[in-house]
Amino acid sequence: MPVTLEDPFQLASFSSTTHHHQHHKAVSCSPEKEARSAEDGEDNLLVVAVQGEGVQLFNTADQKCILSYSSPPGYSFTGSAQTLHKATHRNVYAVVAKGTDIPTKEEGKIIWMWKDESSADKDTDMSEDTVVTPSTARKNVQKFDRKIHQLFVSSLLPSHVILTNTDGSLSLVTEDLKRVVNTKDHPTPPKSKKDKNSKPQIVNTTWATTFNTTGSWIPVSALARNTLIILTVTESSADKITVTFSYVNEEHRGFSTFGHIDIEGAGALGFAFDIKSGQFSFMTAGQLKVYQFAVSQGDHIVSATESLTLPLPGYVLSSAASPSKKGAKASSETDSKIQRTDSIALGDNYLAVAGNHKTGDKSELTLTVWDIKYGTLQAKHIIPGNFAQDTTCSLTVLPDSVLVLTISALSGTSIKSDIYLCPFYSEPMSLLGAMGKMMDTAPFIGLQGPALSQDAYTATTTALLAPSNIGGTVKVSALAATHLKKQVDLAMSIEQETLKKLSSESSTPTVAAFEKVFFANIERLSQEAIDDMMARYGVDQEKARNVANTVVDNKPEAMEVDSVPVKTTEEESSKKKSKKKAAKAAKAAAVKEAEKAKEPVDGSSSESSSDEDDDGDEEEVIMLSSDEEHDDEGDKDVEDEEYKQREEQERASLEAHMEKMKGWLKTEEEAIKNQKLHRREQRVARKAAPRPELSHHFLTTVVGRCFRRLPNGQPDMTFWPEMVVRYLIFNQLVGNSNPGAGQSGIALELMEREQWSLIELALQKLHDIPELDMITMLKQVIGLNKNKHHHSTSSSETSTSPSKSTASSLPSSTSTSTATSTSSTSVPDIPHFLHLIMAAPRNEVFMQQAVKRLNVEELSIVLEILKDWICSWSELGGIGHSKSGSVKLPNYSLMVEFTTVLMDVHFPSLIMSPHLHPLLKAIQGSIQRETEVSNQLEQTLRGPLGLFDRKHKDMIRRKKAARLNGGVPTASSFMAEKKKKREGDTVASDYVVEIIHL
Repeated sequence: MPVTLEDPFQLASFSSTTHHHQHHKAVSCSPEKEARSAEDGEDNLLVVAVQGEGVQLFNTADQKCILSYSSPPGYSFTGSAQTLHKATHRNVYAVVAKGTDIPTKEEGKIIWMWKDESSADKDTDMSEDTVVTPSTARKNVQKFDRKIHQLFVSSLLPSHVILTNTDGSLSLVTEDLKRVVNTKDHPTPPKSKKDKNSKPQIVNTTWATTFNTTGSWIPVSALARNTLIILTVTESSADKITVTFSYVNEEHRGFSTFGHIDIEGAGALGFAFDIKSGQFSFMTAGQLKVYQFAVSQGDHIVSATESLTLPLPGYVLSSAASPSKKGAKASSETDSKIQRTDSIALGDNYLAVAGNHKTGDKSELTLTVWDIKYGTLQAKHIIPGNFAQDTTCSLTVLPDSVLVLTISALSGTSIKSDIYLCPFYSEPMSLLGAMGKMMDTAPFIGLQGPALSQDAYTATTTALLAPSNIGGTVKVSALAATHLKKQVDLAMSIEQETLKKLSSESSTPTVAAFEKVFFANIERLSQEAIDDMMARYGVDQEKARNVANTVVDNKPEAMEVDSVPVKTTEEESSKKKSKKKAAKAAKAAAVKEAEKAKEPVDGSSSESSSDEDDDGDEEEVIMLSSDEEHDDEGDKDVEDEEYKQREEQERASLEAHMEKMKGWLKTEEEAIKNQKLHRREQRVARKAAPRPELSHHFLTTVVGRCFRRLPNGQPDMTFWPEMVVRYLIFNQLVGNSNPGAGQSGIALELMEREQWSLIELALQKLHDIPELDMITMLKQVIGLNKNKHHHSTSSSETSTSPSKSTASSLPSSTSTSTATSTSSTSVPDIPHFLHLIMAAPRNEVFMQQAVKRLNVEELSIVLEILKDWICSWSELGGIGHSKSGSVKLPNYSLMVEFTTVLMDVHFPSLIMSPHLHPLLKAIQGSIQRETEVSNQLEQTLRGPLGLFDRKHKDMIRRKKAARLNGGVPTASSFMAEKKKKREGDTVASDYVVEIIHL
């Protein structure tokens, strides 16, 4: 069963005065939040807020109340209370909705907080007490400016509290509620020019929840892990709801909007959200609507797609609240709706729905679990009792897979509330699992008629997954749907024509004609599959064949562009360095030539100038005459002209280089494109040819024609298309239990036709052959080999060798595993056939039952073969020997397992058969030698691993002691740790020791 619901059992029962503003919900439940690590926390603590009584903490493991925080009788709470359990204390928060001495303007704006420091270290002791005294924690009262819808705490923000207000705003408050860190208003769309004079929209928060991005539907590229997300659902109009995702920005100490979506949902109630899959669901107008949230990869925009609309007739979702006074109108702010049905996500695409369900004239309080991926009912449980139409339900899920159901029923001026615990277990849903629940789903959603009488494995049953009176969940364009329908109709018409030829004896009277039609159809389907693969890869089939025929060298080669190899990065870097060095050398040479050109003819001046140049510490001041100044101006003009000419030359050369670069880049782009195409061709060439897709009806019809029988029940060997059967088995297109082969299966049908080569192929390819059929075939092979040996010995009697037992005269167990004859009807050797059975997939329990059919004689033959194999292994070196290609032996573990099965089943027969004792002793001696080697290895490793084992146990003991102390190290443990470090004893790190049983 994908979903299992255990019988609900009652945890507690309360009776309180009516609180109409709380929608007749006198009790609200929520799991306790842990600020410590997951190993230290408990998953079975439930916080219960009772109107007029206070807040109580229950341990669901032993169903006892361990703590209570009382409140005056005239007070009521908004929603459920929240607790945050830390290492040294526990904080309890509750939003006060109304009270006897609270003014109307302050209703829903006051929070009570209990800081309980005495309960942090006494949870384990309190769970054992039967009577718990009220907590002595002092109550702190804080008032806020905005009306609060729900309060949230989280282990991600242990020092803050989050408030979701009724006007859609969010507030971040400190742990002690004394300071509001940040308040973010609800995002409103910008107004147009026409709407400037219109009244502002009134936003009302209807539902809110929080979750962690770790393990959620939001990708890491959009938001970092361990980020707290606040999901709020607000109503701004009569027919739409707005879903807003906000997250706590720790850098700005406030909130940031991740996305918001408008969804049509008039009168929506019973909201639920699956954190892992991102499925948002609610109930409205007798229907369950499911939306799939997604985040785009590029701009990280949140979008929603309607994935399912499921009718749920009979549920009483809500009812209009009655006025508080006679003749007075009901308040539209808080008394608009009273929720009768609730839902909550369980994970793995499952949704729990609880409420009063009416079937005909009968009304029952029903708890159901739905698969919202395929729209099927997976589990249903009826709560015993008489419940009126005004009964309210609420659901909560504890981390240890326990569903908490709270039922509140109005009785006069009081409300009776019962809390039930319902453990559940769920597995991921498959399509076949959903189809198996269609018969139960259809009556519950109001579908009746011929849809229920159809075959459970036909395509028409998908009407239950998407009923005709509901809009389709997958939106496909009309053109694509028409094209797909034409393709399906064409494929079905071609298959029907082929089946008419294959099933008609007039069209295919002979085996050759049958095989011709069959393989022509296979060739057509294979070519279609190849064309589809080529189209997906964008490769030409002829080029792929040419690539497949050529030998591909795996060594990396330089890609050639216009016969010029593309250099690697190292070559390019070395070339750049050499160019830089050459440019520096040319520049230095040019400077030296310029200095030589400026040297005067007189040698004395040159000598003096050289002496002055050598003296680097003195400052030289040169006075120029007027003639020399005019010469300098002429030199400057010449230099400017030369600079302009060089600049023009460099610009022209740069443009030429850019043109060459553009051409090279274009050539490189084409070469890369061709290289990618060549790689795709190589990838396609290396892939195996795709197998044709054959329908179940086609395969059943073909197998039925191949294994047909005569009127007297004997196999019809006049028509035996061996090539077709071999093709189906080799490509694993059929299973042993194909209906066309009858109840016996393909393997036994082949044995009846003495097709032993096909049986060997079936043992290798078909993985659903029953263990009983394997032993039946083994008995047949043993019997045929005995008869063959008897005929051979009777025809050629010799007296040169003494007589031997039957087992020793059979073919050698160390012979090659290939068949001795190429004929398909030749009987295989017993060792070869036994090896195939041992290597085939099997179930040990069923194999033990099947092995019981072997008699003592057959058992002795099998044990003789196993003994020869085990002794051959011992001669070659035992388990550690690497098998050579000359001698093919079964795996050592396979032989030991099969021998163990035989000895366990035939233990009495082995004891009562003395002639089998030598075989058992030989097997015992060989295995005992391997066991001694394993024991020596274990003793050798025990010393080195002993130190690790002791360190590991010591580390576990210290972790357990620290956990019992609430994560705070004691003085003795601190001193012991300090002493170990001072003495140089290192502490072993975390590791895993695996014990290997050899």
